[in-house]
Amino acid sequence: MTPASQTMLTSRAPSSGSRDSRRVGIGPRYLLRARRSSHSLPQASSVQENRPAARTLRAMSYRSARVAVLALMCSSAILCAQELAPPVPQKLTVRSQVLNEDRTIWVRMPAAAQGRNERYAVAYLTDGGANVNEIGAIIDFLAGANLMPPLIVVGITNTDRVRDLTPSKADVKNSDGTVDSYPTSGGADKFLDFVQSELVPEIEKRYPAQPFRIIVGHSLGGLFAIHALMSRPQLFQACIATSPSLWWDDFHTLRQAQKFFPGQKEFPKTLFFALGREGGPMAKGFADLRKVFISEQPKGFVVRSAHYEDEVHRSTELRGHYEGLRTIFSGWTVPTDPKTGRARGGLAGIEQHYRGLSQRLGFQVSAERAINSFGYSLLGDKNISGALAAFQRNVELYPGSANVYDSLADALEAEGKVEDALANVRKAVDLATRTGDPELPAFRRHLDRLLTPRK
Repeated sequence: MTPASQTMLTSRAPSSGSRDSRRVGIGPRYLLRARRSSHSLPQASSVQENRPAARTLRAMSYRSARVAVLALMCSSAILCAQELAPPVPQKLTVRSQVLNEDRTIWVRMPAAAQGRNERYAVAYLTDGGANVNEIGAIIDFLAGANLMPPLIVVGITNTDRVRDLTPSKADVKNSDGTVDSYPTSGGADKFLDFVQSELVPEIEKRYPAQPFRIIVGHSLGGLFAIHALMSRPQLFQACIATSPSLWWDDFHTLRQAQKFFPGQKEFPKTLFFALGREGGPMAKGFADLRKVFISEQPKGFVVRSAHYEDEVHRSTELRGHYEGLRTIFSGWTVPTDPKTGRARGGLAGIEQHYRGLSQRLGFQVSAERAINSFGYSLLGDKNISGALAAFQRNVELYPGSANVYDSLADALEAEGKVEDALANVRKAVDLATRTGDPELPAFRRHLDRLLTPRK
C-alpha cells in the first residue's frame, strides 16, 4: 500500500513554530512548552550607491547613470544571493494510514546534489522545522571539507509530540509533587511503524536515497532516537541523540539499554549522545547510559558521548549534530603521506580506502573527488602520465560525471593532445547541459579557451 502524498516547493525555511509543541525545558515541567523563534535566510546586504566615475558617466544623463548603476547593483546582489542561498527544502505531505493523519515532512537535498546523478544517505530528524536547515548547513560544510558525504535531510514535523516520541505510557510527577497527565503518551512504536512502512518507502521512491539511515533527535526526540536504534536496528545504521530525556517513565528506556547493549555480541551501528549544562534526572540518565559502555561493547559498535558544560539544553543540538556526524563518518578522509601530502598508496590506495568505507557503511561511496584531487596534484608536479592515469580511471568509474571529462582534458592538453582535450571538454559541456551541472559555465570557458587559437 502506497500512501497518498503530494510535493511542493517552498521558498522559505521551515518554521519552528506552528501548532507543533517543541521543547526548551530541561525537566518534566517544561515538556510541552512551545518554542517560537524567527528563522529566515540571510538577506542581501544593502549597498550605498557610489558616485559615478567622472569620465565614464559624465557623458550619460543623470537618469541613465542611476539606472545603469542600480541595474549593476541588482544583478550583483542576485548573483550573490543565488550563490549563498542554501538548498530550498521541499514540503511533502504524507497521508499516514498507520497514524490516520496527514504528516508534513521537510526534505532538504544536499548542496552537492545539484547536477549530480548520485544517491545519498539520509538523516531522519524528529521535531522537523528550522533544525532542517541547521543540520543541513553542517552537512554541507563538512561535505565541502570532504569530512563526510552529502546527506539528504528529512525533517518530521509534530502533531502530537509526546504521543509519537515516548516509548511508554506514563504521567510525569514534578518536583513539587504535582502530576502532569499525558494520556496519549507511549506511541513511539506506532510512530516507528509509520516511519518504517510509509515514510521511508516514500522518501526512497521520490529521492535518490542510499540504504543508510541516521535517526537524529533532541530531548524527547533523543529518547525516541535511542529507543529506535534498539527496537528497529534494521531500520537505522546510526543515531544522534542530544540531551535525551532518558528520565521518561522512571528511566524506562535507560533500563532497556542497560539490558540490550550488553546482550549484543555484534552490533555494527554508531551511537552519539550528548548533554549540556543540565542537572537532575537529565544528568542522571546521561551518566547512567555512559556507564553501560565503560566495560564492554558489542563487536562493530561505535559509541561516543560528550558533556558540554558551556551549553544549555537547547544549544546542545548544534554541537551535537556536528560531533555526531564526525563520529558516524570518522575515517572518511583518505590517509595521506606526511612527506608528499598525497594519498597514501597512490591511486590504488584511494580506491582501497573507499572500498573499505563502502563495506563499513553498507553503500557505495564515491572516490571521484579524491581521485580528481590526486590527479591534479600529479599534474601540478608535471607528472602528466600519472595524472592521465588518474583522470582516465575516474572516467572509467564515473562516466556520468561531467567533471571527470573536463579534468581529463586538462591532462591531455598538458600532453599536447589538443584534439583529444577538445573532445573531452565537449563531453563535459554536453553532459553538464543535460544534467544541470552548476559547473557548466566553467566547462564552457574551458572549451572557449581551447577553441580560441583555432579561430
